Amino acid sequence: MLTIYLIIGALAGIMSGLFGVGGGVVVIPALSRVFMHYTTIPPAYNMQMAVGTSLAIMIFTAASALYAHHQRKSVQWGMFYSMVPGLIIGSVIGAIIAHFLPSFYLQIIFGVFLIFISFRLMINTPDDANQKGISLKIIRVSSVLIGAFSSLLGVGGGTLLIPFFLRCRLDMREAAGTSVACGLLIGIVATISFMVTGLSSTQHADWSTGYVYWPAFLGVAMASMLLAPLGAALAHQLPTALLKRIFGLFLFLMACDMLFFK
Repeated sequence: MLTIYLIIGALAGIMSGLFGVGGGVVVIPALSRVFMHYTTIPPAYNMQMAVGTSLAIMIFTAASALYAHHQRKSVQWGMFYSMVPGLIIGSVIGAIIAHFLPSFYLQIIFGVFLIFISFRLMINTPDDANQKGISLKIIRVSSVLIGAFSSLLGVGGGTLLIPFFLRCRLDMREAAGTSVACGLLIGIVATISFMVTGLSSTQHADWSTGYVYWPAFLGVAMASMLLAPLGAALAHQLPTALLKRIFGLFLFLMACDMLFFK
């Protein structure tokens, strides 16, 4: 099992640094399958455990990737600070909703969401030079919604934040770096929330705290932390347009796995 967790962590780390997604789009489908076939985690909470564990892993993956992005000055800290209150509130709300949703519906929501985002990124929409910026009020409201959906889906915010930051006229590298900073905050708040809500569930798995499964956490986190800086380095070597298309294609493949391969 450790080898499986290390492989998942390696892929998650590279994707976190490269795309600012926190690794959740890799970790959640993979852990969901592992939990389904190779552990004693109750099937009724399979998806909640995958999401909760992914969020805990995301803390360490995002911290490692954030350092690499900060060294390259690709984090817009002003944008980050303006979103902090909304991200915190939204992350708690998302964890509460996930606790009450059946695991099957969480999986469907996750897959449909990834398809929507993937097509937005793969379609080459030209930038509008006259496009107006987004007001602070809209940024704050959006941060609550992004925090809630990111916590609910365990994706750390990158799949929502990167398109949002691009709309705010950040370039792809700044969007990825700032997304990682927001993902770290979401990961911390949402993980605590998933632990608390999971403690009130009717069934519990060994070696877990709420919806966080510690054996998977340790294996995936170790590998992801080591390889997140590699992904961040690649983000500064590849063309921006290519990055967006690769990211979109990757999300589409993950969505197909969640929706059509049970």
